[in-house]
Amino acid sequence: MFMTRKTTKTSRRSLASLGIAERSAAKGHGALVAAGWPEIGYGYHGSVHAHPDHPDVVVRFARKADGFGDYAALLRRGFAGSNGPHAPRVHDMHVSRCGALMTVSSRLAEPPRDAWWLPFAHAVIADHPGMPMDEGVRARFRAEWPAHEPAVDHPSFDGIREAFRAAWPGYEPYVAALRAAAPRALDPNVGNVLVGLDDSPVVNDPLCDDGAGLWRSTLSRSLAQVGEALRDALFGAWRKAPAAA
Repeated sequence: MFMTRKTTKTSRRSLASLGIAERSAAKGHGALVAAGWPEIGYGYHGSVHAHPDHPDVVVRFARKADGFGDYAALLRRGFAGSNGPHAPRVHDMHVSRCGALMTVSSRLAEPPRDAWWLPFAHAVIADHPGMPMDEGVRARFRAEWPAHEPAVDHPSFDGIREAFRAAWPGYEPYVAALRAAAPRALDPNVGNVLVGLDDSPVVNDPLCDDGAGLWRSTLSRSLAQVGEALRDALFGAWRKAPAAA
């Protein structure tokens, strides 16, 4: 189990330097709140916490390592644009023995809901080349921005598309590089584009569902895959065994 633990540290912004010692699935959330890190946001898998003494960072906690751990691992490995203005800065990451994920990242802001560029920024993430968009995603997008269809080349983006590309020419190449590196399709939900200190759109949490374990070492992932295969074989054989007469 020790190989499922992963920590990357930087001075001043690591979990340790912030005084965060409790990182378990059972107690991590309560310990954060008790230590003055109230919850300021939450998603399907995790919660986000901030502290008045550390206004430039947030701590994200998930009881089970999820897609954000994969995203942090991809950013750490590096790909085109991963050090640029459209990627979050993840300063530290820890996965506990039982699989809870805790990260420290730079604090981002919510964009204005009426920002002229916001529908297009999400549409770039939602665009799946050669694949139909999930109808649930399409319905959520229409509910948030009823005037816009979630397709990058739809005529409703005329003007917006050109202005956006002029303002942030690296955004679409970054999303394309992320899509190529990611283990699954990107998630275009409305909370997944935030704003950096320079007012750039930042793709915040684009990998959904359970984590693929990219934060593990290659050896650890291989052992996990072997273990899963053995469990499937054993339980499959048990289920197929004839019942006793």
